[in-house]
Amino acid sequence: MVRKFCVDDVLRLISIGDVRVSCRGDVAFTISRNDLDKNKVSSEVHIVRSDGGKVFLVGEGDSRPRWSPSGDLLAFISRRGASEGEKGSGIFVWSGFGDARRVAWFKYGVIAFDWFNNSSIVVVSPTPIEGVYDVDEDFMVTDKLPFWYDGIGFLAGLKYSLSIVDVDSGYVKVVTEDLERITDLAVYGDFVYYVAVDDWRNPTLNKLVEVDVKTGGKRDVLRGYSISSIKFVNGKLYALMHKHEIGISSHNKLWVIDDGKPSCLTSKVLDRNIYSIVGSIDDNLAFIYGDSGSSILATIDDHGFIRKIVGDGGYVHLAHSESNRLAYVYSTSIKPQEVYLYCDGKHKLLSRFNEWLLSEVKFYEPIREVINVDGEIIEGWVIIPEGSGLHPSILYIHGGPKGMYGYRFEPEMQLMASEGFAIIYCNPRGSDGYSEEFADIRGRYGVVDYKQIMSFLDYVLSKYPIDPNKLAVTGISYGGYMTNVIVTKTNRFKAAVSENGIADWICDFWASDIGYWFDPDQIIGTPQDNLNQYIDKSPVFHVDSIETPMLFIHSMQDYRCFIDQSLAMHVSLLMRGKESKLIVFTKGSHGHSMRAEPRHRRKRYQIKIQWIKDKLGLKS
Repeated sequence: MVRKFCVDDVLRLISIGDVRVSCRGDVAFTISRNDLDKNKVSSEVHIVRSDGGKVFLVGEGDSRPRWSPSGDLLAFISRRGASEGEKGSGIFVWSGFGDARRVAWFKYGVIAFDWFNNSSIVVVSPTPIEGVYDVDEDFMVTDKLPFWYDGIGFLAGLKYSLSIVDVDSGYVKVVTEDLERITDLAVYGDFVYYVAVDDWRNPTLNKLVEVDVKTGGKRDVLRGYSISSIKFVNGKLYALMHKHEIGISSHNKLWVIDDGKPSCLTSKVLDRNIYSIVGSIDDNLAFIYGDSGSSILATIDDHGFIRKIVGDGGYVHLAHSESNRLAYVYSTSIKPQEVYLYCDGKHKLLSRFNEWLLSEVKFYEPIREVINVDGEIIEGWVIIPEGSGLHPSILYIHGGPKGMYGYRFEPEMQLMASEGFAIIYCNPRGSDGYSEEFADIRGRYGVVDYKQIMSFLDYVLSKYPIDPNKLAVTGISYGGYMTNVIVTKTNRFKAAVSENGIADWICDFWASDIGYWFDPDQIIGTPQDNLNQYIDKSPVFHVDSIETPMLFIHSMQDYRCFIDQSLAMHVSLLMRGKESKLIVFTKGSHGHSMRAEPRHRRKRYQIKIQWIKDKLGLKS
């Protein structure tokens, strides 16, 4: 007999990342598991050999495996041997026998790395700017932006080095440096190509730089594009990038770059956002893109024909291919992540980390619904829990705004459904997974999206057994912002939980790691140029109309939506005699709901469930 999904089940889920296939057919990937006793997230590198054998590399923070070109060595990032307070991370190499060996240590971490050849590794790492960075870290100083970056910390006073590490000796040779942040790299022959911010004042535009490792010489290959990633496949340089067709929300398209001349391969055949370049499979280029709630793994041939491999009604999280073998991580609405192998037209399950849950707990299949709002098609889903009568419900709003709900496994939604809540969620204008034009919501935050979300809610209430007097609303980031907006426009909700959301776009412009470029693009202009618009789009200036009990959840290390955002709402509501409660977690970045320590995440779930139940008058 199955039981209900509970908080500790969420924390028992294994998450999978950074899958890599070797030329010999071996598959390596990172798994992360929550250690509740030690209150830490432990990561391991697992290897599934081509003959089915398995190897487990279990050290302190083992992650990000990379196979050598010959396939006989595996490099990975780890903190093995480091003391608790020691900064940085190391590159370790495993030969296939015995234990891994530490090759080099980088005090300020590793941004990107890959094999340069079978005996050396190319590494991008931050390094202090001499005379600017205080080595004691008593203070930070900068004359440019951003000052900090979410999930990383302070960037002030750092430059970025591209180094070659000799695997045998451990010798680290700095080949070149860049004062701007390097975000990706690719290797071809004696050259390394990297993507970096072109101008810190507008970091959405990048430069593609070619480095001759032998001479240290470098040249700009391409400028003026927003470049997400680059990859060499069969000797050709591919990139995911756009030209700000609709500003920063433009779709990433697939391009091939030949001698500095870019040519777009997908602009006429696919109006969807492309997430990653996978490699080659069946003599065609493989990539992942979002489509109507699904994440699709597909190929494109020389004629522009796109063939789907897997993903309809599910979600491909990441993938990698080599020697005509393709490994990918996949989930559905009712099946958590696992690793799969695609080869010779067949799909094979390689892992069973989360399979035990399928026979032990009850998961709920979402029901897809589509409505028309002023001529625009809005897609969404509803989860109906067990039991008769009218159900209390929670309206979820995704982050972004260019996020996407759909067919991936959503632990919190399944958890809330197990607690007896109907779950309602949709993809309003601004969401990913649809046309590029649909993703454009510049200057219209809190207007068209609000109308579409409320219209979807009304439709679901008219069709399903849901109690209209027991509604809650919640969201994180942009979802937290929309939660704040919604309660200023309607009092139909009996509880609202706003997490790490925006309340004041003026303050966000100054404090957020991305505010100085994100806000002018999305809200339009700066606070000095367009103050009335900034005020109009900021819920904190419209709190007088709020009657809904509010719970704000935030994390102190959130540099994306700074802590002052929830404080602004909380202080404003309390000073007006309105009901507000603020929960501040002392640790955790913007994504703390998914990436924080296990104890932190457990308490967040428990607090949220209990508070919503209390406000909706439900039994615990």
